[in-house]
Amino acid sequence: MSSNPVMVELDKEISRTPAGYPSMPGYEPGKSGTGTQTSGVRHSGRHATPHSSYETAPGTQPMGEFEDAYRAPAADAANTGRMTYDDVIVKTGSMFALVLLGAAVGWFGIRMSPGLALPLVFGGMIASLVLAMVNIFSKTIRPGLIAAYAIAEGLLLGALSLLFEILYPGIVLQAVIATFVVIGVALALFASGKVRYTSRTNRFVLIGLFSVLGYNLVNMILVWTGALTTPFGMGSFSVFGIPLGVIVGGFAIVIGTYSLIGDFDIAKRGVEAGVPAAFAWRVAFGITVTAVWIYVEVLRLLAILRSVAGD
Repeated sequence: MSSNPVMVELDKEISRTPAGYPSMPGYEPGKSGTGTQTSGVRHSGRHATPHSSYETAPGTQPMGEFEDAYRAPAADAANTGRMTYDDVIVKTGSMFALVLLGAAVGWFGIRMSPGLALPLVFGGMIASLVLAMVNIFSKTIRPGLIAAYAIAEGLLLGALSLLFEILYPGIVLQAVIATFVVIGVALALFASGKVRYTSRTNRFVLIGLFSVLGYNLVNMILVWTGALTTPFGMGSFSVFGIPLGVIVGGFAIVIGTYSLIGDFDIAKRGVEAGVPAAFAWRVAFGITVTAVWIYVEVLRLLAILRSVAGD
């Protein structure tokens, strides 16, 4: 189970896959052993000749076959075609690198030509949204489109980050550090086993995710239509002396952290189930989507806090 829509196909693949078996040569569900079972005797004409004990035991192989298997080279990811942790780490790192590349282009592009700000923000937003939808709903994993999403998302983040940096100097570095801290905490909690991603956790994350998205959508409409003229829309309103944006932002980061734990959990289950190696791209895509969302929420939360503090 996963609250991340990117991981839905991987979740289905895991449910269809008997753990560790789909890529093992010669495996047939329902059969025990790998050798051919015999009746315990070799028939020749009317007389039966008993086999030696290792030949006649059901589900066993002659010693020669065991020795051949022992001398054979160990199977790796290339031989088995199964997803490994190395696949996930390398591809996730590649996605982060592409996001960073796109962000650098967006950042310095606006620095050199401020008129590119709006085209890069809205162009990156539309391109990343379209590519995300295509990759989420596509039954086929397309690494090229996943990489294109990372670059488009990077362009958007670069442009958006520069605009926040101009308003609040130093905020981008703070947001980047805070985001990696959140990712590190999520990974540490998952690795320690102290936080488990259960069906109840999944429901909590889904409800929280839709609540935050609904809030952001309504807030965006109110700001764009001019119904609210405050800098952060409803986020500027105070609840018991605390800006609503701070409350929602903190809640969104908690939801993002749990969602990231869910991404790690499904990656672990995918490796244990032996799903095809191509699914490492989907895992990397899902982790990147979650990490980007956390960064945007952290950036907005810091901006509201800086605004309240009068900076």
